[in-house]
Amino acid sequence: MKNVLNLRRGFSLLALLGLSLLFHSVSAQNVADNIRPVGSICLAGQACVGAVSGARVEVSADASVAESEEPAVESVAEATVEQAADAIPIEVAEVASDFDAAGAYQMSCNACHGTGAAGAPMLGDAGAWEARLEKGMDALMSNVINGVGAMPARGICMTCSDDDLQAIVDYMLAQN
Repeated sequence: MKNVLNLRRGFSLLALLGLSLLFHSVSAQNVADNIRPVGSICLAGQACVGAVSGARVEVSADASVAESEEPAVESVAEATVEQAADAIPIEVAEVASDFDAAGAYQMSCNACHGTGAAGAPMLGDAGAWEARLEKGMDALMSNVINGVGAMPARGICMTCSDDDLQAIVDYMLAQN
């Protein structure tokens, strides 16, 4: 009987160890998935690989270093920047504004402003919004950007630019 109990404990311990290792490998995989790059940034007229093609700095073997290694590093960095600037003209691609203020409101603002949670002025409550607008639009936008009371900074829309936040506020005010 004792041997059977010890055998069961051994199997239980082995199963627990196996599950622990499985959880650790799944957990490590999730971390790797969460931090892997999901895209790249591309500039008009340039490859999307993070390096400017054709901008190469070559340091000759007879390059002298005066007092220490630091001046050589600085001169190589400066030469790289200068060569990159001369090699490829940078064009700024025009980005069309496809920002959906109503959708962003639903995603980031509705939880509080749709219910009045934590004292948030509700969408459509003209009186509550008038009191806030008496201080001026600049003060209102400062509160939106920096947070005020229970409202977090940027109203939890961390991907929204200041102009996007203004569009959301304009949408909310239009609903009154």
